[in-house]
Amino acid sequence: MANGVHVVLKLALSLDGRIAARSGKSRWITGPVARTRVHALRARYAAVGVGIGTALADDPELTVRDVPGDNTITDPAAEPSSRPVRVVFDSKLRLPVTSKLVQSARSTRTLVLCSDEAASERSSALENCGVDVLRVGRGAQGSLDMGLALTALARASIASILIEGGAAVAGALLSGCYADELHAFIAPLLLGPDGRACVVGWAGPDAPADAPRIIDPVIERCDADVYVYGRLEYPATNP
Repeated sequence: MANGVHVVLKLALSLDGRIAARSGKSRWITGPVARTRVHALRARYAAVGVGIGTALADDPELTVRDVPGDNTITDPAAEPSSRPVRVVFDSKLRLPVTSKLVQSARSTRTLVLCSDEAASERSSALENCGVDVLRVGRGAQGSLDMGLALTALARASIASILIEGGAAVAGALLSGCYADELHAFIAPLLLGPDGRACVVGWAGPDAPADAPRIIDPVIERCDADVYVYGRLEYPATNP
């Protein structure tokens, strides 16, 4: 558990490790059975998160649909686990006020984590729409410090989060050893060398023996897709 938050990383990728076609389109890499499984996953955690790149590219709602725990309802008495908080990691506050996440922020709690330097007028615009804006420091590479971001989520009473990408956020979680579990949905298709690059944006380990890995992986079929999941171990931090 990282900084008081149980972190689950979910990835969807092609057989050749791509997350989108060369046009940038990613809907849909996986099939409907896998997507329904993702919605069931969302219902298990206090929050669902994405990076700003994914938020801009897909304009997601990050709701729970087609499974028990549907949070498209607007009953304020609903249990928190049935309506996970939506979280966007957005250092420069680029999330548009016209996005689905912002437009529905008054019915489903929505948090945006940004850097200390993000424009105050952008913060005010989001807050006026019902979004909670949390400011955290930057890391060494200029992006959000993921450790500080998770601490901020814990202070906001978020005990667990399912993070669905994109590559930069996934890379920050793995390089910082913050992800407790990995859930990967692998589609039986090839998007080629010009497809959107690696599902995880980080330099990676020096050797395969140092790579983060799933301990005792569970492997299931979701129709044509393969679903692999389990607890993560970081050998490089446990010599």
